[in-house]
Amino acid sequence: MELFFSVLLLVMATVVANIIYSLFPRVPLAFYQIGTGFILSWLPQFNHFQLEPEIFFLVILAPLMFNEGQNTSYLSLRRHFKAIISLAIVLAILTIFIAGGLTSWLWPALPTALAMSLAAIVTPTDAVAVSSITANVQVPQNVMETLENESLFNDASGIVALNLAVAAFSTGAFSVTASVGRFIVVFLGGVLVGIILGGLLVLLQLFFQRHLFSVASVTLPVNLLAPFLVYLVAEELHLSGILAVVAAGIIHGIYQKQLRLTSTGNQVILSTGWKIVSQLLNGFVFVLLGVTLPRNMADLADFSNSHFSKLLVLAIGLYVVMTVLRLIWAQFNLVNVPAKTSQQHWRNSWVLALSGVHGTITLAMAFSLPLVVKTQLLPFRTDLIFIAEAVIVISLIVPTLILPRILPRKKNNFTTQQFNRTLSSMVDYAIQQLKAHYDQDYLTLSRVISLLNTQRGHREHASVKKISHLFQRTQSLEIAIINDYAHNGQVKWASAQRYELRQLFYLRRIMLRPGMRLKLGWDILWRLIKNNRQLLVKAYQLRKNKLPEPENYHQDAKKMENWGYHAVLKYLRRMRRSDNKAEIRILRHYYELRHQRFNRPAEETTDESELLIAAFQYEYSYLQQISQKQELPLDLIQALNEKISTDQFVYMTSD
Repeated sequence: MELFFSVLLLVMATVVANIIYSLFPRVPLAFYQIGTGFILSWLPQFNHFQLEPEIFFLVILAPLMFNEGQNTSYLSLRRHFKAIISLAIVLAILTIFIAGGLTSWLWPALPTALAMSLAAIVTPTDAVAVSSITANVQVPQNVMETLENESLFNDASGIVALNLAVAAFSTGAFSVTASVGRFIVVFLGGVLVGIILGGLLVLLQLFFQRHLFSVASVTLPVNLLAPFLVYLVAEELHLSGILAVVAAGIIHGIYQKQLRLTSTGNQVILSTGWKIVSQLLNGFVFVLLGVTLPRNMADLADFSNSHFSKLLVLAIGLYVVMTVLRLIWAQFNLVNVPAKTSQQHWRNSWVLALSGVHGTITLAMAFSLPLVVKTQLLPFRTDLIFIAEAVIVISLIVPTLILPRILPRKKNNFTTQQFNRTLSSMVDYAIQQLKAHYDQDYLTLSRVISLLNTQRGHREHASVKKISHLFQRTQSLEIAIINDYAHNGQVKWASAQRYELRQLFYLRRIMLRPGMRLKLGWDILWRLIKNNRQLLVKAYQLRKNKLPEPENYHQDAKKMENWGYHAVLKYLRRMRRSDNKAEIRILRHYYELRHQRFNRPAEETTDESELLIAAFQYEYSYLQQISQKQELPLDLIQALNEKISTDQFVYMTSD
């Protein structure tokens, strides 16, 4: 129960960090997540918090790598195949040997096998962390693709190297030939298992898609469980589970087009589900980093301040060595980073070097260090985890400070305010077109208009006081006109009085907001008490159906409705100003609904879905018009098109 509560707090901290980032996006999300973890570290639940390494790899790392694999373009992998081999295998292995040698030289007390273990832990890069710190700068597209593809496979290189180093420490024997052979078997074997199992799972999903109509309850669990199944099978065969998961994810990505249109709803659910899962798991890891780092720092500082300083210097040295190696690799074209000029090549080389950010995989590997080796506690385990955490933090801070100085800032082609403003204009256009072409059935039209208004994502603020004041005026105008006609004998006085009472009560029923209805109800009651006690008695009798209906009342009511309706709409048009648009719209909506109810034949109805589909087409038409005029950024048009498509899909698949 205590473990469950601790994990729940970590998840909640992840959500809080995401909320803070959405409000203040200038600081990278990873720092907010580390910060919320640092706050949690002061709680007593996290004094001795431990997450089993096997659980960490299976529950967190496997689904993350699977999702990265299925979001990777197969064409991009083919295009950057040489770069992947160069960075993820050759450079990774070279970095492990050089960083391991440096660690042994600076820290003689640490066994060589554990020095190599540390080097293997800090070598892998994290493309998700790179995306987090470069959210506000324009990273060259080819460099970003190279980084993303590298992070898929150098994780496996680091994990395999770590396993070999830990095995060498536990057995006390190390053979270069045997280690290289084992590395190749584990590496290629993991890829092969992932390809086979990934293909089988894709075929299974295709079978469900083609033979069942609604399969979200089947394919979603299969897809979400795929990384756990693939990882466990590969590990059981003593192969690389992470590489198997990555390969299975890539297979899913290759067949994504075949799966995409077989069930649109299913794919929307899958993509949304994976997006939420990956965001939570990535955030969970950085929150966990924030939780454990302060505790490790305190433990090491209590042991020896000088030892703590040496570990921090070693972490800085490891980061500098890895960055320099990446810079040399790019500068001497050992990895292809296309550039038109020598200046661009130098810049891209620095971007590639500084973007070797460490994150999820490094922390996962650090936590995966065994607690016990040959019935004894693993020496220096806390020290190694601290160094890994320090390298992660340094690799996040340095590019965050330097990259904005060598890369142009990302231009936001449109702001949130511009999006909301254009969205409102688009909805207004659709509503105007509907009113112009489908005004025969205003009751159905009003329901569609209410649905369209929800697209805005916010409610218009309407003042109850202004509505009440406007209604008093429109009611007084309507009563004056009706009384004039009654005085001239065109309708009966009894019909006029009954009609006036019914409209008062009908207004309360038509109002959408409960608070507004209550306020208007009290306002009506107070006016009845203040102006005419006899009218109040008749109002009570009307509500209790005790007031007899005058002869030919319905014919008189239709006449009075038409007189009042046209007079009030003319008045509202004259009174409309910029500061009362919302209130005028609500009053106009009320009178149009009332008028439609009085005059529409019972059999005349319009299909609501027909009107809403027409509205979506008007919205598409509006975007096409402004796109042709080139008045708005293309990204904004695309975002609005995606919103219409999503809203249309949600409506068509809802009950």
